[in-house]
Amino acid sequence: MWRSVLILAAGMWTSAAQAQRAPRIGYVYPAGGQRGTMFEVLVGGQSLDGPVGALISGGGIQTRILEHIKPLSAQMASDIRDKLREKQTQMRELRTAGKLLPAEILPTIRRLIREAGLTEAELLRLADYDRKRTDPKQQLNAQIGEMVRVGVTIAENAEPGLRQWRLRTVGGLSNPMRFAVGQHPEIREAEPPPEFDFEGYSGNARALKKVGKLGLITPPVSLPVTINGRILPGEVDKFTFHAKKGDQLVLSVQARQLIPYLADAVPGWFQAIVSLYDASGHELAFADGYRFDPDPVLFYKIPGDGDYRIEVHDSIYRGREDFVYRITVGELPFLFGISPLGAKAGSMVDITFLGGNLGDSYKQHYTAPNEAGIVSLHAIRGPWHSNPIPFHVDTLPEEPEREPNNSLGSANEMKPPVIINGRIDAPGDEDFFRVKGTGNKPMVFEIFARRLGSPLDSSLTVFDTDGKQIAFNDDHDDPAAGLTTHQADSRLMLKLPATGECIVRVSDTQNQGGISYAYRLRIAPAHPGFALRVTPSTLNAKPGGTARLTVHALRTDGFEGEIALQLKGAPAYFQLKNAKVPAGKDLIEVSLTVPPLPMEEPTALTIEGTAQVDGHPLVVDAVPAEDMMQAFIYRHLVPVDALLVDVRAPPVKPAP
Repeated sequence: MWRSVLILAAGMWTSAAQAQRAPRIGYVYPAGGQRGTMFEVLVGGQSLDGPVGALISGGGIQTRILEHIKPLSAQMASDIRDKLREKQTQMRELRTAGKLLPAEILPTIRRLIREAGLTEAELLRLADYDRKRTDPKQQLNAQIGEMVRVGVTIAENAEPGLRQWRLRTVGGLSNPMRFAVGQHPEIREAEPPPEFDFEGYSGNARALKKVGKLGLITPPVSLPVTINGRILPGEVDKFTFHAKKGDQLVLSVQARQLIPYLADAVPGWFQAIVSLYDASGHELAFADGYRFDPDPVLFYKIPGDGDYRIEVHDSIYRGREDFVYRITVGELPFLFGISPLGAKAGSMVDITFLGGNLGDSYKQHYTAPNEAGIVSLHAIRGPWHSNPIPFHVDTLPEEPEREPNNSLGSANEMKPPVIINGRIDAPGDEDFFRVKGTGNKPMVFEIFARRLGSPLDSSLTVFDTDGKQIAFNDDHDDPAAGLTTHQADSRLMLKLPATGECIVRVSDTQNQGGISYAYRLRIAPAHPGFALRVTPSTLNAKPGGTARLTVHALRTDGFEGEIALQLKGAPAYFQLKNAKVPAGKDLIEVSLTVPPLPMEEPTALTIEGTAQVDGHPLVVDAVPAEDMMQAFIYRHLVPVDALLVDVRAPPVKPAP
C-alpha cells in the first residue's frame, strides 16, 4: 500500500523540486477514547502537509485521515477580506433597505460567500485568525498552528492504557505523543461552534448566535465517565453530574501525564486545578496535585443525593490548544500503594494492594518476570482496572524489615548483596540496618521509593560501628527517570571501614510516614556499568541516505570506559557509523545509513552497547527516548515505545 502511494507521488512531482520537512506534532485532542468506539480527533503540529495515516503503538486502533487544516497567513487573510468587501457592501444595502426576512439571512449570506469565490470554512479560519491576534491572553505558537482531523476506531478488545501516537505524512513520520485507551464511557467538553461575522450577522452551519466560551457548561454526565477537554486562556471548564449519598468518588486528572513537558511554558506543563462543588455553589473539595505528581486526584464521600459540579482550570489561568486533559470520575478502584514494592526475578510473591474502592482487603499472588526492571501492576474491581502502579524486579536476595529497628542498638543485621523491603510507619520513624561487607571496598546503598510511586522523601545516613556518621545523601538525580521532576530517592557509594561493618539509617526528610511510605533499600558491592538512551525516537531518511541520532550514556559506579554501539537484529542495509561512545564521554552523535530502496512501513530498530567491565563484557540495550525541554531550560530524557525509522522517497514540489 505504502509503495503504491510513493509511486503515485513520483508521478505527480518532478525531481527538481525540494522535499518538505518532516512533521512534528504538539497535541492530540481528545487525547484518548473508549474501547469499542469511533470518534474524531484533532492533531496539532507543524509541517503536516500530505497526511496519510497515524501509527499507534499497541494494536487494536484504526485511523483514517479526514482533513488537513492550515492556518491563514497575513497575506491569505488580506486576500479573503478583499474578496468579501463587495459582498459585505451588498449585505449592508439589503439590510438597510429592509429587504431581508429573518429566514432569508443565512441563505443570503451563503449565496454571497459563493459569489465571492469563498467557502464557509475559509471564513471560519479568518475568524480564528482574527481572534488569536486580537486576544491579549492568547499564547500563539506556530509549532501547533496546523491541524489534521483524524477518524479513530478502537477495538473492543484493545488493551487499556497509554499508547504512543505518531502522524504519518508524505514528508515522514512525526514524533510520538501520548494517547489513552480508556474503559469508561467518554464525553468531550462543550465548545461553542466557530463563527464568522458577516456584516453584523454571525453565521455557521449550526448556529446564528454567538455563544460565550467562558463558563460554558457541558450537559450533565452519568458516572462513571471520562471527560475530555482543553483549556484556553482564562478558561474554567465546568461539568455537572448526579451522585448518591455514600458514593466513594474518585476523580483523577490526566494532564501532565499526557504531555509531560512544554518547552515554552512555566512550570513546564499544564498544571491542572480541579474543584468539586455542590448544587449551591459551595466548594466541597479541591486538588492541585497528588502527592509528588502534578496531576490532581480527588477523593470524596458524597454527603447526600444531588447534583454536583466539577471545575477545572490552569493554576495561573494560562491556556492554549495543547492544554489537553482527561478526567475520570466515578466509584472506581484507585491504587495509592502496594506492599511489597518489588520482588526477586522469577519468584512468587503475595502483594497487598492499598487504595480506594478495593474492598477491605485486596491481595494478589504474583509471579515476577524473569528479567530485572520496573513493570506496571493494577488491581481489578468488577469490570474496572485501577490506575497502574510500578513494581520493581531485581536479581538480588530479598529480606523484609523487622521491627523494632528504630535505633543503632536495634538495627536489623543484613548480609549484602540484599534488597530490604521496609516502610516508614509513622512520622519520626527511622529504620536501622547493620551491614557486614568487605573492608575498604566500595558499597552502594540505594533507595527505590519515589520511582515506585511511594510518597517517601528518603534520606540515607551511614555510620561506623561507633555511631560516627561517615556518609549522607538526601536526593540523587537519576537521569533514567525522565518523568520524575522531584527526584527524592537517595543513593550512596562509599568505601566501607576496614572492618567491613557499618550501620545504615533510612528516614523521611520531611518527617512524614504512614502505610504508603514503603521503600526498597538495595545494598550491593559497587558494580561499574551504564544504561543507554537514544534520541530522537523517530527518524526520517530518504532511500540510501542517512539519519542522525544521539546516544546518551548514563554511567554508574565510576564506569568511564568506551562503549561500542551496534544494531541488534536490524534488516539488511541498516548500518551505524561513528558507532562508539568514547571513554569518559556521556553522549555521541551517530549516523545511521538506511537501505537504498523505500520501505513500505516504518522499521523498528534496537541499538545495543557493549563494554568491558572488570574484564567481562556488559551488553545493554538502548532505550528509545525523546529529549524534552521543560520551561525554557531543563532537559529530560523521556522513554517511549520504540525507535522507528521511516525510509521513503521525499515528495517534491510540482514543476513550474
